[in-house]
Amino acid sequence: MKNHIRILSFALLMGVVALSSCKAPGNGNDEKARAAVADTINRLMAEVTGYAGQLNADSTFKYLSADSSSAFMSEGMHYSRATLNAAFKNVYSRFKSQQISVIFSEVEVPAPGFAVWIGFLKNSYITKTDQVFEGWLCETWIWQRRSEGWKVIHYHESVLSAPTPDQKKLVETALGQLAGELAAKSLKPEDMKPLLTEYLKKYPSVYGTTLAFAPSESGGKSIKRAPYFYRSGNDFKQVDLPEAYDYTASEWYAVPVRAKAPCWSSPYYDDGGGGTLMITYSIPLYGKDNKLIGVLTSDLELK
Repeated sequence: MKNHIRILSFALLMGVVALSSCKAPGNGNDEKARAAVADTINRLMAEVTGYAGQLNADSTFKYLSADSSSAFMSEGMHYSRATLNAAFKNVYSRFKSQQISVIFSEVEVPAPGFAVWIGFLKNSYITKTDQVFEGWLCETWIWQRRSEGWKVIHYHESVLSAPTPDQKKLVETALGQLAGELAAKSLKPEDMKPLLTEYLKKYPSVYGTTLAFAPSESGGKSIKRAPYFYRSGNDFKQVDLPEAYDYTASEWYAVPVRAKAPCWSSPYYDDGGGGTLMITYSIPLYGKDNKLIGVLTSDLELK
């Protein structure tokens, strides 16, 4: 099971436990109220990440509840508010600077007075010895509204690992071989399922793959087809990227087409396809007439 799904499940479980003793008002779950709560939580989280970028542990964790029942976890270790604050002060003391960027986030409001913020973040920092590091984080924050304002009753942070050079090299070789085989074929979107699911079976480290076809014209409309296949446990699922999603403007498509060469994307959250944080290796695929067929991809999950 993917790392962020485990974290989400744990967060929701903690929320259910916290909510089990609460009785929600009858009119508290309307969409307008939930949207207002989500706006508030997003504002608070922007404040929190801003303080983290300033290496200010006291302010970063000022909203954490001091209750002994609250649960705070980082890298598999359990902390109280005081010990978590002290641990991050120690970490921040080694940094010269830090930049936190939210790649993707969402807020769930399961009941009045409770909210769950889940986010994927990019963490770039420079140590006091001028070493430069870049990493990715998955965080869950459960907020509870109290008389003194919103407080965090659960925090969970995990560091996501980027693929190794060997893993990336394997994908480059494997996708290059597949691209060579497909370039000689006359391809249609409906032909891709057996070809791409077999590719996923052969290379278990690959999370998902597609051949995003170059747009075609029909009846004055631009037709875009990109059947996406990804692994789900021991099975494989297929989704077609939404029509509202213009994949031709995405980094994983536009950059290799412009460069006419394979490339790796930056990390991103794939909301329309696999629903996870990933990086993508893309190869522009051309036919015998040197006309662009589309972009063939392999996704590696950050986990």
